[in-house]
Amino acid sequence: MSLSVVPTIKERLNIVDVLSSYITVEGSGKNFKARCPFHNEKTPSFYISPERNSYYCFGCGARGDIFSFVEHFEGTDFKGALKMLALRAGVPLEDFRNSKEDRDEKERLYDCMEEATKYFQAEFLKNSEARMYLLNRGVSDESIKNFRIGFAPHEWRSVSDYLLKKGFTKTEIENIGLIKNKENSFYDRFRGRIMFPISDSSGRVIAFSGRIFGRPDDEEAKYLNSPDTTLFNKSNVLFGIDRAKTAIRTRGYSIIVEGQLDLVLSHQAGFTNTVATSGTALADATETNDARINNLGLLRRLSQNIIFAFDGDGAGIRACGRGAMIALGFDMQVKVAILPEGEDPADIIKKDSEVWKNIIKNSVNIITFYVRRICDETGDLRIRGRKIREVVFPYLAMVKSSIELDAYMQEIASNTGLGQQAIFSDFQDFLKVNKTFSEVKEDKVKVIKSVVDSRKDVLLKRLFGILNWQKNNIEISKQIEVFREKIDEVFGESYWGELENIHTPYIESLSFEAEMWYGGKIDTLSRDIVELLLNTEEELLKERLIVVSDNMNRSDNSLPKDLIEEYQILTQKIQHIKNSRL
Repeated sequence: MSLSVVPTIKERLNIVDVLSSYITVEGSGKNFKARCPFHNEKTPSFYISPERNSYYCFGCGARGDIFSFVEHFEGTDFKGALKMLALRAGVPLEDFRNSKEDRDEKERLYDCMEEATKYFQAEFLKNSEARMYLLNRGVSDESIKNFRIGFAPHEWRSVSDYLLKKGFTKTEIENIGLIKNKENSFYDRFRGRIMFPISDSSGRVIAFSGRIFGRPDDEEAKYLNSPDTTLFNKSNVLFGIDRAKTAIRTRGYSIIVEGQLDLVLSHQAGFTNTVATSGTALADATETNDARINNLGLLRRLSQNIIFAFDGDGAGIRACGRGAMIALGFDMQVKVAILPEGEDPADIIKKDSEVWKNIIKNSVNIITFYVRRICDETGDLRIRGRKIREVVFPYLAMVKSSIELDAYMQEIASNTGLGQQAIFSDFQDFLKVNKTFSEVKEDKVKVIKSVVDSRKDVLLKRLFGILNWQKNNIEISKQIEVFREKIDEVFGESYWGELENIHTPYIESLSFEAEMWYGGKIDTLSRDIVELLLNTEEELLKERLIVVSDNMNRSDNSLPKDLIEEYQILTQKIQHIKNSRL
């Protein structure tokens, strides 16, 4: 790819026009300013200079040109940004491509995924039964084409043989998750499945989600998703984001559903601002450790308003609750679309798309959703009070606005019959016990958002989720018990109990997250738990090392011997963990 295309694109595109399609800008002399999309701020400190063709944020230091902005905002790489901006500028990238041999390794992987997508599409055209299945589910031929839906034949090496003939290597095919190795042999990961390509925000295919088809007696999972690869991290994208992002920006809200067919039919019904979690996983941080934007982080940049429209069964409600908790932590405005029990969006839209429109129109905020459910379940005030504490308070604790909190307190009181003062008093007690959420000062509740993008917090959430999900797994229990003994040795016997108290209110959602993350694959979990425990131990030790270092710096005279010894022990433990990975 020749980089001579870059100045051509810059000449054709005005930086103010490009950035104003993402954020609201206003004139400021010969420059323009806006609220920075890369950090929270109330007063604009993000400046755009048409003369220099660049931007700079005085708040967080973000700077660059149209390419770096699109990279950062969209969560893509340079070539993804190049593709989007070239399309916008009307510059055909094919004119600037070098020979296939000159392309870098990662670009060859993208090419491999593209060829696989074309192969699956061609195979779908040969399978009339797969097409009739989708048509009977309400999917149109136009949607089949637009979403590039395909079919993987029920053969051991169909797509791999095709890609090998196209000049791709076995290693490349394995690196994008299309084959599995077993006993010095390999076979296709996806066989006998309707294939849904998952694309990044620039539209490049990076993964697949396959629905089993034509094998009614098969014991394999109904859905099979690509593993994490060089191109794909399940926390970085959402299915359909490439097609939904423009509509999310223009409409001012996103709709998030669970399944591929839910998304396709929602788009058919006119809600092109819909994305889906299928084949991906909601991330509880806005960015990865290497500063890549995660899925909900990108949705928040597009719009702070989100509607969860998950299935009306128990699993759907639990998944909705977990997603809503994360979104509230990002200071998003969260609503829930209330679906009839046992029905999913695809079924509803197929019967009558007007019903779906009304469901979206009548969506309610997450607090109202749970309060109504509790009131419908019981009229006993004592039970209502207990459920409000257990179910609603964790969500209330994520709300930053005192005005909103007061309004929710009034709503809970008026709907449940509980006294508003009693609710407020219980909420204060809840916050005191659960200090992860907030602190209480001078009888006024001040909610402090949980630091969701803290590496330590992310690791602990994953760990406690696995611990509850696999509580009957003897091997994992033994591993965690050894880990607990190590932690108690450093922090004291009460520390683990304190961590448990912090995470207990969310243990069911964390457990559900772990189950969804690993998809029941215990072999993958067994490998990951070792690294997870090492990473968690390292982060806890680092946190303690900071405290010890701070205490040493505060010492007026000679350094206390016990602090020096602890500092040395902690340093040695951290180094031992690092060495174990070499």
